[in-house]
Amino acid sequence: MQTVTIRLDGLGGMPMPETALKSVYASGMDFEPDERRLRITTDGQVELQVTQQPYRVHAKITVPLYGQLWVMADNLGQGYTGDFVDFVSEAVRTYVAHAQRLAEGISLSVETKGHLDAALELEHLANRGADTPDNRLYALSHAMYAAEGALVERARQQVYASPREDLLLGCNFARFTSASSRYAKFFSKAFDFATLPFYPSRTVPRKDTYDYGYVDKALGYLMEQHITPKGHPLFFGHKEVNPDWLFGLSYPELRKAAADIARHHVSTYADTIHYWDAMNEAHDWANCFELNQDQLLDLTRATTDALREASDKAVSIVNVCLPFAEYVAGRYNCYGPLPKRLRSPLGYLRAALEAGIDFDVVGIQLYFPGRDMVAVSLLLDAFASPGKPIHITEMGVNGGFRVKGNAGSSWSQLDMSEGTWHGGWNEHTQADWMEQFYTIAAARPEIKALSWWDFIEPSFSGNGAFLYENENPREMYFRYLAWKDRAIRKG
Repeated sequence: MQTVTIRLDGLGGMPMPETALKSVYASGMDFEPDERRLRITTDGQVELQVTQQPYRVHAKITVPLYGQLWVMADNLGQGYTGDFVDFVSEAVRTYVAHAQRLAEGISLSVETKGHLDAALELEHLANRGADTPDNRLYALSHAMYAAEGALVERARQQVYASPREDLLLGCNFARFTSASSRYAKFFSKAFDFATLPFYPSRTVPRKDTYDYGYVDKALGYLMEQHITPKGHPLFFGHKEVNPDWLFGLSYPELRKAAADIARHHVSTYADTIHYWDAMNEAHDWANCFELNQDQLLDLTRATTDALREASDKAVSIVNVCLPFAEYVAGRYNCYGPLPKRLRSPLGYLRAALEAGIDFDVVGIQLYFPGRDMVAVSLLLDAFASPGKPIHITEMGVNGGFRVKGNAGSSWSQLDMSEGTWHGGWNEHTQADWMEQFYTIAAARPEIKALSWWDFIEPSFSGNGAFLYENENPREMYFRYLAWKDRAIRKG
């Protein structure tokens, strides 16, 4: 372990606000976080304990004209080994380097080229001592826009030249009422993949008593429309989705119950549902049964094995949330004990693979990531490293308010990871984010499915659905259809 001094200058050369200073943490180059241990000095610098080499530095700061979000500095992609990082100047170098790397071999748009040129000129002025702190922050803003622009434009050229034929496009299908509803009409026009709710509080309200009323109704419509269904989840340690009878069981009893439920769900729908989220958020996050890490891994084995026993056609997905693992740095979770070292999503998946747990697909949730697209793409590199196919299983970003009543979640999953992007969330930036991320994802062959979470308000992510509560579509819906026409070729 070493002590690293991090300098964060704000506008006017003053140290950044205490909230920004307290947010700083280090990670490995695969984004695996160190637990945050820092001290703020009297002159506003951060002394940070770092355990990995090389390391990245992350801080949640306000970037002029861009937003308030997590920013990274990574020494031109090589990481740091020394004991001092001037964060803003290093972040500028980081994003300029990523922009230049991503721009190689393609013709940048006027907008992206302008951002890159602005970043280089403002960095030059800052290095010459001209309004150095302010110019560095504005250089960072332009560098982030330039790096994102180059990433998206490279991906767009690839995807539009060779549209995907194998990419499933889906959404949560939890509020179906009838085939004549506008909800159903808009859904079937947009998607060929649908997530059906199998939460035990609804499907197994009492022990050995199964209720598939909603599933059967919704599944019938999906089959008529030739939309591929997915069951979600076989197990999820969130208090609100589990029936009372599961609580108070010993671990062996809970394991048997979870396996029995998984086996019943999968075998009941063996002929119609071939995709299943076999385990959801079992990386020290959603742990309302207060299991230890060995038990969480063992429970993952129980549900994935039960799936295999029930159907040889079923695709087993192990689903994680908070992929940047800010909760590990901050040492908090949703439910359950706090072990000596919290397990990140990537750490949990690696442990599952090392333990020989049999699953097919890595599932990643990406709500309000509070990150720029370049950081998201680099994170996907890390999740692709085990060699498993990837599904983006849940997504949502804020579309802004237009009518009252679109209440979102106040869970720390969102509060601690969200940020603002490209000047602030509204219908336009929501549509921009969706289009940019879908384009980046479609350019990655390991990504086999993209599923937005909420189709209609109220939404988990808060104003994050395709439709308002009155079933009117947001701008994002039409942008999505236009994107799909260019990027996807099926049949």
